Amino acid sequence: MTGKHVNNFPNRDLQDHLGDLNTIARRISFALIVMCFFWSFSIDHLIIHWLGGLPFDTSPRNESMSIYGPFDWLQMRWTAVILLALLSLLPLISIQAYWFAIPGLYPSERNWLISVLILTTTVIPIVIFLIWYHGLPILFTISEISGRPDGVIVRYDASSVFSIGMSLSWVLVIWSVTTISLSLGRIFGMMNKGEIRFRKRLLAISASVIILTLPIEFDGLKIIIAFFTVIASDFVSNSMPSRSVG
Repeated sequence: MTGKHVNNFPNRDLQDHLGDLNTIARRISFALIVMCFFWSFSIDHLIIHWLGGLPFDTSPRNESMSIYGPFDWLQMRWTAVILLALLSLLPLISIQAYWFAIPGLYPSERNWLISVLILTTTVIPIVIFLIWYHGLPILFTISEISGRPDGVIVRYDASSVFSIGMSLSWVLVIWSVTTISLSLGRIFGMMNKGEIRFRKRLLAISASVIILTLPIEFDGLKIIIAFFTVIASDFVSNSMPSRSVG
């Protein structure tokens, strides 16, 4: 790719650049702690409200939902707190990432980064909301329609249900980020010999993250889920128009 490299900042050595990265990391970490503290006061109400929206009776006389492990409730609460805190910090993380990366970007790369950050900041919360309030209830409805053994009382493990929701959220978030990044790379002409320059690396990173982070409920399916996620991202992004930067 050719073009004039725009850099409004004086040249600095690597140590200064890493120092900026450390400052950003500390700033985001502090903000994350504050947001976790904030969400911890309302998380119980939010979880109960979500459980009440599932398509089965969770009243005291119809105990369809149970927690079997002594620490499962704590895990559920703090996983939800961290997720909500990260979602709340997406605008701050996007702004910090932009100002950190902007000194070394070409104009087309700068436009690509802005578009990726804006779209991921808006798409990710919407995707997660749809999973929790529409996707999981649909899965339970399908499970109920498929039937159950006669004379068997069905009880769901709340922590496992919660883990499935978190995992689906995580997979779709990775799919969204990967697809948007690849698509915008084509749109802004970040191509080399007809292929996006960072395509293989991004797909490999996305697949590896899925395989390493999915919980035990998905054992045996991790590689399959990772494979289809990156294939779907690549397929959708290839439908985007591409242009060359001259």
